[in-house]
Amino acid sequence: MSIAIPHDQMRLAKALAATPGSYDLFIDGERHKAADGRVIERASPAHGIIVSRYACAGPADLERAIASAHRAFEHGPWPRMRGADRAAVLLKAADIIDERRELIATLDVLESGKPIAQARGEIAGAADIWRYAAALARDLH
Repeated sequence: MSIAIPHDQMRLAKALAATPGSYDLFIDGERHKAADGRVIERASPAHGIIVSRYACAGPADLERAIASAHRAFEHGPWPRMRGADRAAVLLKAADIIDERRELIATLDVLESGKPIAQARGEIAGAADIWRYAAALARDLH
């Protein structure tokens, strides 16, 4: 079924084409389907099209993720990094959000139905939060 997307059809179509559309769980550095196979579909409230599908984590997935996070904290590099090095990682995340701001905002519009101006502001705010965290990381003692 073909659905006409009235608001800037090309931008919306490009945003959809730029994403995988399906997202697995990311646990222990690897992508996984949900242990019980459940999936959540997100449809655009404005257009009725499926925008994305997400693996729906259950109790077994949560236990694996918690155990993985604990191992990463105890044995990974992050807890032993200098504050300045942590800040650099967080600033890179902010830069990536900024570089993809329009794409992320457009996908947010598709998934939520909110106005594009609101989505752009929220995405800019998200990048600012990463920069704020980077500033705090520099001051770790």
